[in-house]
Amino acid sequence: MAANARPVDTCAGGSAEPLDSVLVDAARDGSSEAFGILVDRYRAPVVRLAYRLTRDRDEAKDVAQDAFLRAYRRLDDFRPERPFARWLFVIARNASLDALRRRQRAALAQPEPERPPEPGPEDLALRNDEAARVHAALEALPPHYRSVLELYYLSGLRYREIGLVLAIPIGTVKTYLSRAKQRLRRELDESDRNLAA
Repeated sequence: MAANARPVDTCAGGSAEPLDSVLVDAARDGSSEAFGILVDRYRAPVVRLAYRLTRDRDEAKDVAQDAFLRAYRRLDDFRPERPFARWLFVIARNASLDALRRRQRAALAQPEPERPPEPGPEDLALRNDEAARVHAALEALPPHYRSVLELYYLSGLRYREIGLVLAIPIGTVKTYLSRAKQRLRRELDESDRNLAA
């Protein structure tokens, strides 16, 4: 990246906010201001994604900082034909998984605390059956519905963030989510009827 950075002022269609691609180009040319705008723009969704995966607020903030540092170091790897948000969320997800692996290794190094009694075979069978039914119902959904459900419920992303990740409008995200829930409900109801028969 160059030492002299160009000013960040190119905006889309008269918008007050510069496009991500313009900011990335400026950051590649050495503009810390441009990268700072990207950090400010995506800090909250990246922290939320990290928190959903780590379940620890302090660790989520550390993971977000690590994700932005990784993104900055890899700006030259970013392909402008793809959405910046999607690229950044993949980096944040990987940083979160790395943090979880570090936590797991640290936990394995410590003596194991006394555990509560494990559930019996009947409880495990019921849990496994229910998990298998939900998994089968999810797999029966079209991929675009399944992706929206997973990003909303498993990753904890908001509509806008899902739209950025999947490169679809917010209205489409809401429609897909609503239809996905309806289809999932139908699949599970059908599964219940098959079990009862």
